[in-house]
Amino acid sequence: MKEDTHLYRIFKERIPLPEQGKAVGIMSSLVPKERFADLVAWEFPLIGNDDRENMTRIFQMVMPPPVFAGVKELIRKAVGGSDWAELNRRIQGL
Repeated sequence: MKEDTHLYRIFKERIPLPEQGKAVGIMSSLVPKERFADLVAWEFPLIGNDDRENMTRIFQMVMPPPVFAGVKELIRKAVGGSDWAELNRRIQGL
């Protein structure tokens, strides 16, 4: 997991947001649809607020609104109470 932290930081700092969106879209498409909820439930508690914000913004950018609405609920369940409130503070209209 220590390596993941470094990779997320490098990804965020060195790759422009539109390119991040493309990369995450490609990676997400490789996850079987029936396992995507498991991915969100596993990943989001492990990453910090900055990375949660970044991943959520990317999902919002690459997913159709009805799909993102479902993913938003998965994120809310994965991070819970105060972390969900913080994510809402960072992303207006979430």
